[in-house]
Amino acid sequence: MDAGAPLFAGLVAGLAIAMQVGAVSLLLIEAAVVRGPRVGLAAGMGVATADLAYAAIAALAGGAIGAALSSHEAEIKVIAAVVLGAIAVHGLLRAAAGDLGAAPEWGTPAGHYARFLAITMANPLTIASFAAVAAAISLDGPSAAVAFAAGVGVASAAWHVGLTLAAGHAGRWITPRIRRGLAVGGRLLILAIAVHLAAGA
Repeated sequence: MDAGAPLFAGLVAGLAIAMQVGAVSLLLIEAAVVRGPRVGLAAGMGVATADLAYAAIAALAGGAIGAALSSHEAEIKVIAAVVLGAIAVHGLLRAAAGDLGAAPEWGTPAGHYARFLAITMANPLTIASFAAVAAAISLDGPSAAVAFAAGVGVASAAWHVGLTLAAGHAGRWITPRIRRGLAVGGRLLILAIAVHLAAGA
């Protein structure tokens, strides 16, 4: 198979997944606004790395991995809901104590990269989405799988670079009070997403 087709499919699939507005996107925007574009960029690359890894698994394992995950969808949703709920509650408690944003949470950009890599990896159902696309185009051989995964990684990285840099530079014009309000609002939305996931499990 010509590598162009799986690469293009990966670009489309990666962009479609990355552009979905969810808990990770909200956390990314918050990190970029509160901590600045450098931290936001590192966090975005953590998400893109997870997308790349899951796309590679989907491409190499084929439809079997998607079917296996779908059969455990309820359990995975519960785990994701617990992770997101813990993040939201932790942030709200920090806000109540008056220190949300006062000290670098997870420290360095490398810490934020690891944090967002872990958060994104907590929802392996993304593999099922990539597996469906990979099965639809019938990837043939390792080179096609690599091209598909590379397309996903490039698209995800490009989207998150744009998103976090824009949010990070916008944050320079936002007062600390508004930043705190955005952080609290974002954590409340994440808590709502966690409840929705748990209810749908």
